[in-house]
Amino acid sequence: MKKQFTIFLLITIGIFISFNSISQTDTVKGKDEIIINGKHYKAVDEKQIDTKNKKRQIPLDSEFVIKNNRFRYYNNWLTIGGGLQQNMTYKRSLGFAGGVDFNFHIKQHYLQTGILITGENLNFLTNYQFHLGYAKRFEDKDVQFVIAIGPAYSSGYAKVGDSVYTRHYSEPGLYLQGDVVKKIKYDVGIGASLFADWNQEQTLIGLRFILYFSGSYKGKKHVTDEDNY
Repeated sequence: MKKQFTIFLLITIGIFISFNSISQTDTVKGKDEIIINGKHYKAVDEKQIDTKNKKRQIPLDSEFVIKNNRFRYYNNWLTIGGGLQQNMTYKRSLGFAGGVDFNFHIKQHYLQTGILITGENLNFLTNYQFHLGYAKRFEDKDVQFVIAIGPAYSSGYAKVGDSVYTRHYSEPGLYLQGDVVKKIKYDVGIGASLFADWNQEQTLIGLRFILYFSGSYKGKKHVTDEDNY
């Protein structure tokens, strides 16, 4: 188990460092233009920008306009969905995995908290995992990528023999999760979530299909065509 954990931790750190190098590269240009991952949008509220800084973070209350709709830059979002998981420790057949994640921000930093429920199938759930992690987000008007890592706590029943789940366990652990979302609208989308969960009892990996709902929408704003980028 220690060897598995070491390999898992090294892979996790490598992915997180790589993602961190490309995420949150947004800047503000001028008083009324916002550049979000290379896309230009019209700001609703004009901000006084310190032109001495080459790289500047967008103010927390910044808004921009896409096709006459106002959106807040820093926002919270929710994902929910289900899929398949593989128990790497006990080499069982593919089972069910379902979960929900709420992602929120503290200033410019994102945190993720959620629940992951797994078992042999949807009607036979044996493992309940709770997690809280730090997330990095890359977003534009069409797609969103998120990677999160943090501590987890799992509780459930392990199989004794071939078919009976009677041994209870409660274990702290570590989780890693990556989400890819294709947006239907700026604040609604569909995607996939790849996850891994490790603790002293077992190691799980899996893939869930998710629905994405963002709290970025702030209402309508009547603007001219020149204001939409």
